[in-house]
Amino acid sequence: MERIVSLSSLDFYLLKAPQRQKVIIADSNTSELCLSVLIYNMESLIDAQIIEIEAGEESKNLETYCSIVEALIEQGADKDTVLIALGGGVVCDVASFVASTFKRGIEVCLIPTTTLAMVDAAIGGKNGLNIGTVKNQIGNIKFASKVCIDEVFLETLEARHIVNGVAEMLKTALIADRQLAYEIMQMPPLEAGTNIQLLKRCIRIKQSIVRKDPNDKAERRLLNFGHTIGHAIESLAMQEGRDLLHGEAIANGMYHILNLCEQMPQEEKDILRTYLSTHFTIEPIADKMQDLFNYMNADKKNSNQCFNLVLLESIGKGVYNCSTDREQILSCMK
Repeated sequence: MERIVSLSSLDFYLLKAPQRQKVIIADSNTSELCLSVLIYNMESLIDAQIIEIEAGEESKNLETYCSIVEALIEQGADKDTVLIALGGGVVCDVASFVASTFKRGIEVCLIPTTTLAMVDAAIGGKNGLNIGTVKNQIGNIKFASKVCIDEVFLETLEARHIVNGVAEMLKTALIADRQLAYEIMQMPPLEAGTNIQLLKRCIRIKQSIVRKDPNDKAERRLLNFGHTIGHAIESLAMQEGRDLLHGEAIANGMYHILNLCEQMPQEEKDILRTYLSTHFTIEPIADKMQDLFNYMNADKKNSNQCFNLVLLESIGKGVYNCSTDREQILSCMK
């Protein structure tokens, strides 16, 4: 399990082994907005090599992976090299996958710079690459040795990206912590998404779930609430060339999956629908279901030609492995 640390703690850790090569992986946005902040605060990274990738989901692919590996080889990276990922979910995912496979595994430390990455991609060890527009078809589980959560990087975010991360914060609370879910929904998203205490509570929930089920065989599947449909919506948007962020897609996934949450009190469904539709653009999907099923068919949780969905019994209580077929889904999406 990764250890959550401050910038100063990470700096102290890296300074203890000055002979080790440090390589920072950043994207074009974090290179501009965050890299100088990082170097200013971390003496250990003054001489670090830097590998820059293009920002955006389109970089989460094998081509980017190969370009990073080639750069590492050119820089003489070895088994003792430590990768430092500075960025959002794409950078954390790509860097972790590189670290898990380069030289059969090297150390990686993650410095997430977005609300979304702090509560999602940087926690729990999962990483992945997309194949075409199909999400996370290649990947494994590689725990970072250290994850640095520092609110200084949240100051670099545009409002849209803060709200984007709140979707994942809310998802985490909805499956496991009723009080936290209501606290998030009662706050303006821009306030919730930059509240370091709320972020850390979400992180602790995710770590607790992952600790019980690190290999995603049972309880960890709760963390996929809203993701089966949400990932499909995100992939379809990528295919169509539309600008849709991950959290925005998951907000849509959570909204639409409520139609299948038969045990959930109607009052709670209404509260959650109102919150999601107020702060996110909810897309109608009834006429897109065939295209969405094409992507949902690639979901890793599927079995016996059914979708194993995560549903809510109530706000704060999720249920995983809810086997649902196409007809059941279609009947609820009309």
